[in-house]
Amino acid sequence: MKKVLALVLLLVMAFSFAACGGGGSNGGSGDGGSSDGGKEDKICLGFNTNGLTNETMSFMADVMKAYCDEHGFDFMVAQDDGEISKMQNNLENMVAGGCDGIIFMNYDPPAMEKVVLELKEKGIKFVSYDEYSDVCDYCWHMSNYDTGYAIGKMGAEWVNKAIPEIKDVEIGFLSADTIQFMIDRGDGICDGFQDNCKNGCIVYRTPIANGDVLATYAGLLAAHPDIHVFTSIAGAAVTGVAESWYGDLTGQGKDISQYGVFSTDATDIELNLIYQAKQGKGVYRGTIDLGLKDYIPTGMIECLHSAVTGEDFGYPQENWYGLKFVTEDNIEEYSQYIDK
Repeated sequence: MKKVLALVLLLVMAFSFAACGGGGSNGGSGDGGSSDGGKEDKICLGFNTNGLTNETMSFMADVMKAYCDEHGFDFMVAQDDGEISKMQNNLENMVAGGCDGIIFMNYDPPAMEKVVLELKEKGIKFVSYDEYSDVCDYCWHMSNYDTGYAIGKMGAEWVNKAIPEIKDVEIGFLSADTIQFMIDRGDGICDGFQDNCKNGCIVYRTPIANGDVLATYAGLLAAHPDIHVFTSIAGAAVTGVAESWYGDLTGQGKDISQYGVFSTDATDIELNLIYQAKQGKGVYRGTIDLGLKDYIPTGMIECLHSAVTGEDFGYPQENWYGLKFVTEDNIEEYSQYIDK
């Protein structure tokens, strides 16, 4: 298994670009990609996301690039680090670089509507994801509140089964409430735990300080040493916590079966950590599979292909993510992603 400490949230990532490449070459600089010269007649599809150092976003980009390679399209990718102004600039730069259509993570539809409409007047097609937008050709989205609620409910069900004797279970929630979707997902997490923990719970919703997840985790645990669960809005924020906490708990001689970490995205890192927990060698107990490993990236690039070329792949304008619990009970279903 690749040992990677994911110490940053989904929306706080370092730069890593792959630009239009024709035969699969990568490159690019600045906030947006640039197309290869002399290929103006070749279709170019783009993908703008918040951060490519995140395993999920990188995986999605790889799926889309492979699709474009297979169909003879150029592919352009850029990231915005969760900044609306950078996302707007990225879309404009990608179009200037020769992009015919763009998939983008639309976490603020009202702020993006103007630039999308302006670029659509130039014939550019758009697929947005995470939030719904009626100005885009296709949308893939979810309820961030419902996603958060699913995380909380999954964690609560584990609490009810694993530590039913504990009243008011203490939960450390490493939060980031800087963008509305983060707030919505965080509200869902809190409600999911509080509505479903049979003996009650106390959720310590604590912002990650200065992007330092492990320092925030350590400080929260020092203040509340009886915490039995850690959670966050994205797996990237707590995979490192799960590894560190497991080491701390075993070093203290604790019964690790009474401790759990829960989040979402079903990254390979999370899946491997859940598999280790099943073997009694970890505390990462559950994640939410939204479909980001299979049908969503494929569906989005097929939608963009359809919008640009006019081919009909049978997708409606509005498409929804899935919400599937992945726990120790069904981790074997993901065996192709696990290092056994």
